[in-house]
Amino acid sequence: MLFALLFGCDHGPREPEHAKPHRIVMPTINLPAGDTAPLGVIFVTVDTLRADYLSSYGHARVLTPGFDRVASGGVLFSQAISQSTTTTPSHASMFTSLYLQDHNVYSNFEALGNAPRTLGELFAGRGFRTFSIANMRHLNPEVSNLGQGIQTFVKSSNFRRADATIDTFLEWLDEGGEVPFYAWVHFADVHTPYQPPPPYDRFYYDDDERDPAKRSLKRIWPFLPEHMSDHPFFLQWLDGITDVEWVFAQYQGAVTYVDDEIGRLVDSLEERDLLHRTVIVLTADHGEALGEHDMYFVHTGLYEPTVHVPLITYFPGAGRQGVQVSEVVELVDIFPTLLEFFDIPPPHNMRGRSLWPLIRGEVPPERIAFSEHAGGNQVSLRSNRYKYVRHLRNNRLQPSYPFIEGKEELYDLKKDPSERTDLSTHLPSVVRLFRQELKNRRKDRFDLAVGEAEISNETVEVLRSLGYVR
Repeated sequence: MLFALLFGCDHGPREPEHAKPHRIVMPTINLPAGDTAPLGVIFVTVDTLRADYLSSYGHARVLTPGFDRVASGGVLFSQAISQSTTTTPSHASMFTSLYLQDHNVYSNFEALGNAPRTLGELFAGRGFRTFSIANMRHLNPEVSNLGQGIQTFVKSSNFRRADATIDTFLEWLDEGGEVPFYAWVHFADVHTPYQPPPPYDRFYYDDDERDPAKRSLKRIWPFLPEHMSDHPFFLQWLDGITDVEWVFAQYQGAVTYVDDEIGRLVDSLEERDLLHRTVIVLTADHGEALGEHDMYFVHTGLYEPTVHVPLITYFPGAGRQGVQVSEVVELVDIFPTLLEFFDIPPPHNMRGRSLWPLIRGEVPPERIAFSEHAGGNQVSLRSNRYKYVRHLRNNRLQPSYPFIEGKEELYDLKKDPSERTDLSTHLPSVVRLFRQELKNRRKDRFDLAVGEAEISNETVEVLRSLGYVR
């Protein structure tokens, strides 16, 4: 009964959904299957990229052939859920396979402690060259402590676009020869303020964004949090803009711009005869609200636009290409999946589970994904069918969406993918099951000590401009 209620089915285990026809846009040339031992891994995180804005995830307008190409040669996970909607906590979870309540990094002002073993440490311990390039100041190692095990960490100062990021990584890659490598490449171009370079800024908008007759941006202005709407950087970005559709188009243009750079990265690997020997992981730390629930240009809350992220993996030689997996997975699962592929023993404490059974076409037990909001404001549980959200404290980060301690929300994602109809009072039996599941999760925590973040005044101001400081 619990299985049927939480996962929305009537008869226990079902036919694997990933065996059904999928909607991946197939390019004309697939990635190579791999015929030699893997040399390295490139772990790409695109900050603030929601899954449904990629053509490989069904978007009818935004062009993302780079993501599509990697999906055609690998595996697309259609229901990947982030553990947080804030940058540093989410990356901390990805690199340690721990939930927020385990590593206790709940904001961009906090640092990961030294106790958790990171991917960088584990790969470095096996003789891999390790590299990271970050494009937000709070991800720098002195702030986040995410540089553990990273021998070359290219820090963020001023804004660095995706093309420069790729160039820097390729320069490092060319220095290594045949030495195995692990690299984390971070892009920030999709984060506010959305400012794709020409011609991407006009790809999805051909009107006059400053037409005084247009008033759509003014109408949504009251829904913006004050710490954004009154900030000089934010005001400068939108100075004279009257059409909110232009803002949406800038986000879309930024997605396509980053996608083109990912395509260039794949081409560069192919030119170096490395593509058939390199693991590629493409994902995002969290998504973005673009009007859903009257939230704009933020990643507040735990609704699907902010927690449902892309996850595409390419493992040369895996024998599975162009596959879509429809089961719920979590970003903490990337960690054990990479370790298993490279035969690296995992640490004792780990929340994720390897994705290899799903990649091989097996049907493991169903998953309930666990996400936590920055600052401990909310938690959510996400099954194949339902989303359960519980508010843990009172807070008003967004004018349209106050957090109310004790409030519960329940959505049937199959019937209501936009999460508009709260069923918490209509399905009490399902709510009770989620309450018990949450109680069990909250009791089972590692509760590790955080590190000490070095926060400069300049970093605080940058965080303020990005909407992280009130």
